[in-house]
Amino acid sequence: MIPNHGFLVLFIKNKQQVWVANSTFGPDYSILLLIKKGKAKLQVGGNSKVLNSGKLTIVPKGKLWSLNHPGQLTHIGVLGVHLEPFLDQVILSLPHTFIKLWDNGVRTIDLGQKEVLWLFRLLLLLKAKNNPKESSLANDFILRYGLYILLWELGHLFQKAGKAPTIPHTAGGVLVLYFMDLAADHYTKEHKVGFYSQQLQVSVDHLSKVVKQHTGKTAKGHITELLMGDAKTMLQDTVPIKRIARTLGFKTIYDFSKFFKRYASLSPRLYRENAKL
Repeated sequence: MIPNHGFLVLFIKNKQQVWVANSTFGPDYSILLLIKKGKAKLQVGGNSKVLNSGKLTIVPKGKLWSLNHPGQLTHIGVLGVHLEPFLDQVILSLPHTFIKLWDNGVRTIDLGQKEVLWLFRLLLLLKAKNNPKESSLANDFILRYGLYILLWELGHLFQKAGKAPTIPHTAGGVLVLYFMDLAADHYTKEHKVGFYSQQLQVSVDHLSKVVKQHTGKTAKGHITELLMGDAKTMLQDTVPIKRIARTLGFKTIYDFSKFFKRYASLSPRLYRENAKL
């Protein structure tokens, strides 16, 4: 199965899910295994090792691997990445030292509970958004940016010496990720940056500055892009303009038309007519 955005996330809690993971991820994937709870035996080629709670393991592309003998109450996160497709659409430069490290062999480190929980939350977010039925500009951004943050964090973990390295949590990047996750759920109802800054407990200026710094576009710019993307898609169909305005959270068709013309330099009606040509 080819992942929709260059990667695939699975969670393992029983023997059936172990079988699914073993049969899903082939040698074309670079693999990350994170043991949140329980234990399992990892087999790579002729070598095997027991992975206990807190173990983070990377398996390079081209290696045949499998999990066996999961313990009771096991909870394992598995991330498989096709790096080539992802690198083609990455929004910022990636930690190449980590990518080289990923290709150098099987590596395992011990993490503290805080680091395991944080990485699991990020994997859960990536899995939730990596769904073709939910395709949108916001979700696509979360997927690309979320994996980008994950790779940077992993680069830090594997380069840092010590038994239980900590995650710096790249505060700015995480704030951007949370903002985009909120925007994906609320942009059709909440157009003002103040709503998102309040939810994230930061000032409007700080949120706008951080989002601009990390993505090259302001928070308002991202909200506008999401609204315009939906508007243009619906205008190419036969959806009444009044309904489009209501769907996208505008109080009146006049407010929507004014907004659309500001960013498209065309009225919604004229844009629809041109799209038919």
